[in-house]
Amino acid sequence: MILNANKNTKKFTDTIIKSVGESFSLLERFKMGGIGSSQLRVMEYSDNLAECFGDNQDIKFVIIELRKNGIIIYIKNYINNYVWLVPYSQLSVFKSNLFSIHANGTFVKINLKSVQKTNKKFIEKMMQKKLEASASSYYQH
Repeated sequence: MILNANKNTKKFTDTIIKSVGESFSLLERFKMGGIGSSQLRVMEYSDNLAECFGDNQDIKFVIIELRKNGIIIYIKNYINNYVWLVPYSQLSVFKSNLFSIHANGTFVKINLKSVQKTNKKFIEKMMQKKLEASASSYYQH
């Protein structure tokens, strides 16, 4: 789900919590060593994210935040801010010459160097959270 994040209303906050869960507490964040990535350079993205990135030719970046039930991908352009909410149950990640995040036909492909240098531990945490969410949903059925 992609939302315009310019107006932070209760409905907006409730939608985020319903989709990807509550934010981690300060103690949980500390124990995890942080819950956010640094800037990740975007190389490609799906058509349905084109409006979010805008039509300028500047280098595009995203930041990812871990939540209890998914991730939030923050996208900024000159006019608007957007969030792409991805529950762990819909998250697919691929690594080839780019690092790709996919969910429900939407994707963003990230420069692998920006992942490997400064975000390797963050990506490992994200994959661990996805694994934990998959395991818990498997055992609930």
